[in-house]
Amino acid sequence: MPYPRFNKLPVEKRTQLLESAAREFAKYGFDDASVNRILDEAQMSKGAAYYYFEDKVDLFCTVIQYAMERLKLVDTQLNVAALTTETFWPTVAAVHREPLLRSFEQPWLFAAIRAAGHLSLDASKQEPLASLAQSIQVYAMSFVTRGQELGLIRSDVAVALLFDWIAALDHASDSWLLARWERLDREAIANVSDQTVDAMRRVLTPVEEERAEL
Repeated sequence: MPYPRFNKLPVEKRTQLLESAAREFAKYGFDDASVNRILDEAQMSKGAAYYYFEDKVDLFCTVIQYAMERLKLVDTQLNVAALTTETFWPTVAAVHREPLLRSFEQPWLFAAIRAAGHLSLDASKQEPLASLAQSIQVYAMSFVTRGQELGLIRSDVAVALLFDWIAALDHASDSWLLARWERLDREAIANVSDQTVDAMRRVLTPVEEERAEL
């Protein structure tokens, strides 16, 4: 958490710093992001970051919290256990699509959150980054578990491997979108998101059900 004096800054100055940091983390990830570049873009003195934040980790976690609030991901996590066979995949599609559409005009907000899901091994061991990464993974894993309970996700493959498959598809989709973002409209972004979830569904569908569909 930032030092209390950070919240005494004018709103415009706080926003300028957090959005400069979000763009930096979005472009370079946590490890390669430069605090000096962030401060230069935010037009703040070199020592400002450590006047308002304990360290780079504290700044990063504050940026992720800010991005999640802007994309309405805070306190909106679903009751995954309540999903049914009818609502499961449509809900997964919506959860995947909505943050992308909300960040249409500011894609660095989404990309910064994405960076939190791709921390290096060394970074992911640091607190509070470890807790942040774990909370993201636990929420994603809850969908896999619920899908298996409903018989919609195969159980003949280790859960960790299923999660890696999902993460790989998601990473490929995010990378493709972010590389072309300025040339895409909302409809195109939504279509790619829906296609990605459909690819996940096809990979994760139990073998018996997949054969029945053929």
